[in-house]
Amino acid sequence: MKIFALCVVKNEGDIIEECLRSASLWADRIFVYDGQSTDDTWEKVVAMQNEKIVPWRQNGKVFQESLRAEIFNAYRHEAAEGDWWCSLDADEFYIHDPRAFLTAIPAWQHVVWGVAVEYYLTHGDIAQLDFTLPMRELLNSIRYYRAENAEPRFFRYRPDMIWSENDGWPRHMGIPAKERILFKHYKYRSPTQVQLRIDTRLSSQKRGYVVRPQYTSTHWEQEITDTADLDFDAQDGHYRLREDRLPQHLQPLAHTLIKRFLHGTGIWPALALNLTMDSSLSLFLT
Repeated sequence: MKIFALCVVKNEGDIIEECLRSASLWADRIFVYDGQSTDDTWEKVVAMQNEKIVPWRQNGKVFQESLRAEIFNAYRHEAAEGDWWCSLDADEFYIHDPRAFLTAIPAWQHVVWGVAVEYYLTHGDIAQLDFTLPMRELLNSIRYYRAENAEPRFFRYRPDMIWSENDGWPRHMGIPAKERILFKHYKYRSPTQVQLRIDTRLSSQKRGYVVRPQYTSTHWEQEITDTADLDFDAQDGHYRLREDRLPQHLQPLAHTLIKRFLHGTGIWPALALNLTMDSSLSLFLT
C-alpha cells in the first residue's frame, strides 16, 4: 500500500519544512503545487526535493480545491488499486500515524474523513510567546484549540477513477469509513504569518476566489481570540471533539449497504460511465 499526498501551497514559508518532514514519515510521495508564493516557500520545497518530496509546479492560478486534480492526473500512473491519496495542507500535522490508520480500514470502505484540531492564537499568546522560536517549538507552545470541522482527507484509488479538473474531489469516491483520523491544524502561528495569510486571501478574492463568509478580517489583530470558547491542549493525547458541530459523514445503514453492494460488484461506478442519471441518485451513489 502506498500513500500519495497532494499539497497545494502559497506563502507557507514559515511552516512548509516542518510539514514536509512530518508527512515524509508516512507518505511515499508528496507532490507540491505552489501558487507562485511571494515568500520563500517554493525555494524551501525545492531544497528539500528527494525521492518522496516532489516540487511539481508553480502556477499563478487562483486557488481552488480542484488544483489537486491536476497533480492527481499527472501522477496517477504511479498508483495501484488500493493505494491511498491524501489532501494535505502545509499547516497540518497528523496526530496518529496515517499509514497504520489506513492499513486498518476494511477493503470495502474507500474514504477517510479527518477531524481538524484547529489551534488559535489568544491574547495571552500574543503577550507571552516568543514568535522567533523555531517552528517546532512555537507550535508546541500554541495550546488552545477547537475541534468542530471535518472533511474527507484520504480516498482509496481505483484505476477507473475520474477526477475532473473542475471538481474538488474525484467522482464517486465510495463508502466513507466510520473512524475519522485526527490532525492538528495551525492556520494561525504568529502576527506576521496571520497578516500574510489575510493579505494572500484578499489578493485571491480580488482575482475571483470565493471564501467562506466568516473570513472578513483585514488585520491580524482581528484573528486573535479569547479562550472562552476554546479547549486547552494538555498534550496528553486527548482532544475534545465537538460532535454537535461536526458534520455527519455517514449515510443511513440502508444506503451504505446498497452502495457496498454496487461498488463491490463493480456495477457502480461503472454504470455512471454509460448512463445519464438523475442528480439525486448520482449523489446517493457517490
